[in-house]
This record gives sequence, C-alpha cells and structure tokens, in this order.
Amino acid sequence: MNDFLWQEADSQDFIDYGRYFVPQREYQLQTIADLIPPPNGPAHILELSCGEGLLAEVLLHRFATITLHGYDLSPAMLQQAKARLVPFGERFVPRRFNLAETEWRTAVPTFHAVVSSLTIHHLDGPGKQQLFHDLFAMLLPGGTLVIADLVAPTRELGTAVAANAWDEAVRQRSQQLAGSEDVLARFEQLKWNLYRYPEEPDIAIDKPSGLLDQLKWVEQAGFTAVDVHWALAGHVLYSGVKV
Repeated sequence: MNDFLWQEADSQDFIDYGRYFVPQREYQLQTIADLIPPPNGPAHILELSCGEGLLAEVLLHRFATITLHGYDLSPAMLQQAKARLVPFGERFVPRRFNLAETEWRTAVPTFHAVVSSLTIHHLDGPGKQQLFHDLFAMLLPGGTLVIADLVAPTRELGTAVAANAWDEAVRQRSQQLAGSEDVLARFEQLKWNLYRYPEEPDIAIDKPSGLLDQLKWVEQAGFTAVDVHWALAGHVLYSGVKV
C-alpha cells in the first residue's frame, strides 16, 4: 500500500463513519478478543492498522497483562488511538508503519497474538502470502492470528449479494445509531462499497482476495486450526494458531 493512495481525508472519513460502515462492528471486536487465549503473565499483542484504537481498547480491557503494539499508516489514526488509550499508559505502544513494507517485520518470535481489522485487503495475493509467512515467524509457539477483513466473492452473483448486504447493514446501523438513513447517503456519496464501485486495478487500494485462497495461504504459512468464525456482506473473520 503506497502512502499516496491512502489520504488523511480517508482516515477522517473512517473515524467519522466507521461505526456505521462496518457491519456488526462491536460483535467483530468482541469475537476477535474471544479467539485469543488469555496469556499466562505479561505478553505482547500486535495490531496491524490499529486505527482509532477501538480493538486495542477491547483487548487492553480484556487482558490485564498485555502490552498492545498498535501500528498504523495514518498519523491522524495514531493520534486518535493515543488519545483514546491514555488510561492504559505504557501498555499501548503506537508506531507508524506501511503494511506492504518489510522493515517492521522480524523473524524473532515476540507476540502472543497478531490481530488485524480491515487492512489485509490492501495487499495483493502475493503480498498477503508473504505477510502470513512473516507473521507466523513473529508469533510465539501457541500464538494466534486473527483477521477481520473484506474478501472477494468468486462470482458476479456473490458480488451483488455482498454489495446489497453491505448497503443494508449500513442502512440498519444508520437507523440504530443516528435515528435516520442520512449516513447511508454519505456511504453512497463516498462510494465506499467496493463491491458496488470497484476501483480500476492500476490505482486500486482495495485488493481483496478470495476467502478460500486466504485460508489456504494461512495454512501454507504454517498455521493450524484455521477456521472462519463470522461472515456478513463480504466481511469475514478467520483465525489460525501457531503450534
């Protein structure tokens, strides 16, 4: 993911509207936490693209002995996360990074878990495969990888179903959280629904891969117990374990 493709305006849109645009957001966050075994003492968890710190907050509350390393490309996102997570002090360690680069990756097993929400789809297929291999090396034995992300349907009808379901999910959340459907109009204006408004391949920042491919790539990287735990509107949540 090149820096110039994701702008700070995109970050602000997500800060402002993420609560409406992400289907069953609260359920996703809690499920990610549920899939991580409680550590036996001090431990480190890495979050790729931590955004404004919502998932980090859930994990820091859930696991009292962890240090959460929150990486993100956006200075605005990191600033929001740091402000949100002030109560946790030094247990939150922010860092600016570019997901596609490798300088932040290490072969030293360090982390009890690696989690990611809505960022892996910015990498192409080979980029995802390499990332899974690198994350396997960064996890301690028994460590868990949990990913929530967008996937590419395998046929046109599946894409249409995902597009319609995402619109409906935003409509429902707009009604529930704002008491109107105004946010759905903003969702449409921004053309956020990538299943309805696919980007040109040569300028695309969204590069979702098929779910089955990703599960295979996670297994090929060395993970076991690879499983899918939730799916809605083209969004899925899956995990694997390093034994």
